[in-house]
This record gives sequence, C-alpha cells and structure tokens, in this order.
Amino acid sequence: MMFLFLLIIIFVIWYFMKNPDAAKKLGDFQNSSEDSKKEALRILNEKFVNGEITEEEYLRKKKIIE
Repeated sequence: MMFLFLLIIIFVIWYFMKNPDAAKKLGDFQNSSEDSKKEALRILNEKFVNGEITEEEYLRKKKIIE
C-alpha cells in the first residue's frame, strides 16, 4: 500500500516537471472560477435592481454564489 502511494507521488511530481503548463492551468482554473463568481454576482445585482427578483430571492441566491 505504501509502495502504491509512493508511486503516485512520484508520478505526480514527474507529470508537473514534464508539463509545467499543467500547474499554470490549475491556477487559471481557480482564477476563472473567481471571475465566474464575480460575473454571477453582477448579473444577480442587475436583476435585483431591475426588480426582476425579490429581496428574499436576492439574498438566498447571493448566499449560494458566495
């Protein structure tokens, strides 16, 4: 079991050394999720300001997004 764990760790290290762009893509994924969250909040705010949703809906959805 320990051998399998060690083998997986070695493979992960080898993969990131062989593909340095893979680590960058992981960072980009996190940034894109933050951008998506900001965009969702912007749309939610617009809907609330335009009267398309109630305050209760706004607060409930805002809590889900955050």
